[in-house]
Amino acid sequence: MQPPPQAPPAPPVHGYAQPPYQHPYPQPYPYSYPHPFPMQPMHPVWQPMAVPAPAMVDGFHLVLPRLKPIPSGPAIGALVAGIAGIVGSIIGLIGVIFSPWAGLTFFMSAALFGIGSLSLGVYGKRQIRAAQGGVSGKGVATTGLILGIVACGLAVLVGLISLATA
Repeated sequence: MQPPPQAPPAPPVHGYAQPPYQHPYPQPYPYSYPHPFPMQPMHPVWQPMAVPAPAMVDGFHLVLPRLKPIPSGPAIGALVAGIAGIVGSIIGLIGVIFSPWAGLTFFMSAALFGIGSLSLGVYGKRQIRAAQGGVSGKGVATTGLILGIVACGLAVLVGLISLATA
């Protein structure tokens, strides 16, 4: 007995027959490994602050947003000047070994930086206190104030040593 006749194959598209696509692997990965770092949900970097209650101004409700405090410029200046004063004093102490005039030169610069650091530190602390939370950097101002005191003390030491060796 003869097999029943089969339907003729479909005509090739564009002149050639293409086999259906088969993925080379039956699953995405042949072996399943646990992820080495478990995924954590992303938290926003900026956390929204609580909105204050609206205030009545001239018959209208006014909401004042709470802004992030800005860093105090004089406080940063006090820190930089205090560091420069201490560096100048140390260079002056080393310079006294070679020449008393080098020690006196660095004594002057260290003293100026120290006095500048003191004044900027005091002004920065007053600015921060008066801003009532609008300006930050109280610790920076205090650090600049302390560095200014140390720089002035070291500058006096350098000046005394320079005058004694002259």
